Amino acid sequence: METLKRLVSKLKQLLWPKEVIAGLEIKDSAARLIQIEGDTLKKAVISLEPGIIENGMVRDKNRLIQNLLKLHAEFTRHSKREVPVIVSIPSAAVYTQVFSTPALSEKDLEEAAELNLKSISPIDLKTGYADWQKIGVQERDGKIEFLGAFVKSSATDDFLECLESAKFVPVAVEFPALAIGRSIKEFSAGVNLEKPQVVLNVASDGIDFFVLRNGNLYFNYFVPWKLILEDSGRAREILFADFKDTILRELKKVATFYLSHWQGKLETLVLISQALNQEITEFIKINFPFKVIDFKLRKFSDLPLSWLGALGSAVRGEIPRAGDNLISLMAVGTEKGYYQSEIKFFIKVWRDVFLATLAFLALVFVLVDSLLYRTNLKLANQLQEIISAPHGTEVAELQEQARRFNQLVDKAAAAREKSLARSPIFSKINSLITRDITLTRVLVDAQQPSGLLSGRAVSEAAAIALKNALIKEGFKEVSLPLSTLIANVDQSVSFTISFKL
Repeated sequence: METLKRLVSKLKQLLWPKEVIAGLEIKDSAARLIQIEGDTLKKAVISLEPGIIENGMVRDKNRLIQNLLKLHAEFTRHSKREVPVIVSIPSAAVYTQVFSTPALSEKDLEEAAELNLKSISPIDLKTGYADWQKIGVQERDGKIEFLGAFVKSSATDDFLECLESAKFVPVAVEFPALAIGRSIKEFSAGVNLEKPQVVLNVASDGIDFFVLRNGNLYFNYFVPWKLILEDSGRAREILFADFKDTILRELKKVATFYLSHWQGKLETLVLISQALNQEITEFIKINFPFKVIDFKLRKFSDLPLSWLGALGSAVRGEIPRAGDNLISLMAVGTEKGYYQSEIKFFIKVWRDVFLATLAFLALVFVLVDSLLYRTNLKLANQLQEIISAPHGTEVAELQEQARRFNQLVDKAAAAREKSLARSPIFSKINSLITRDITLTRVLVDAQQPSGLLSGRAVSEAAAIALKNALIKEGFKEVSLPLSTLIANVDQSVSFTISFKL
């Protein structure tokens, strides 16, 4: 049974090959592309100059496209190949909110989720995109909990337009907290996912605060560096004191929010930062009762933490498209959008197979034709050498005679095949003719039915013997009139015998 399943799986992969989907995270300062290939990672990164993306919005499409083309060239040497990606856009462009509904049937649950999503949306959904995903069940009353996400369509569409111009195929659009939460769930070392976690992610574009329960994202709040500068009243430099004030203020909000919604305490904080880890940890421990975990990867441990968002999106890319019911902030749904992309990939693969097969057959034809041509040329040269050698002319004449003889044999065989079969009556008469008899005329009338034999015999006795042989073979009314026996000059006798069949 297992063997049959493996064969079916291999046949399915052959007929409908699965295209690998990479994870792409785009931020104000960089774009990171990563693809999981078993136990290894395929990566590419480009830095983005200031002014291309600001506050999660594309400000310069042309420059972004040029940079994405460089990223594409770094990732694959096939310049025309379209790379399917799960895209993580900047946190500043996305709003999130948790809501719940009573436990309902699957169809009613989807309708209730859609209705709640519209009612809590902070933006006009006519000019934006929204999506949701199930994240858990409330222990108190059994209600189903959902995470809703919202984004202005202008933000997403600009990214998608640039990506498509740079030979990328967006399969789904998400945001960093969702992707990083997935990386923590899949690859974290020393994090107890059964307990709720506060995650503090110090990123290049700001500070991300979010809450994970059972590995699912329940809360996300992003503070960009620009807002911290504005609050501090400084133009360029952020002091560590301003940084600590922001962490203190926002973590209090997170703890208060969690307590009001889930009636529990947050005990663990996962710190994701590439600098000042010790200072941040000490500050948090002084001001909060959190156990601080300095985040490390259990797998791909040498990967910088700045790649966590791209890695989480790449993990999502490994989920079968039919099973991907996670948030996607784009006009076309995740499943439908990738289905179109997969159809294009299927057609492209089998087009390449067809062209490769034609090329192989053409190559075989050329090789066979070349072989036959060389063989023919070699035989012609050998024949010429034979003709040029002593007695060569005689050999050539014998070959010509043999060729003509073979032609005559073929004609004789063809004539024999086309000749009519001899009648049984004539065969029987022919078997009775001896050396003493020479027939000159054989006449058979099938309508009478009767026959007549005329010929010569060496003597009258030979003619009479033929008559008796005909009677013995079953011929009727055999008659040899004496008047037909005529003596010839050469001592032979002419005769005529009549008979009936």
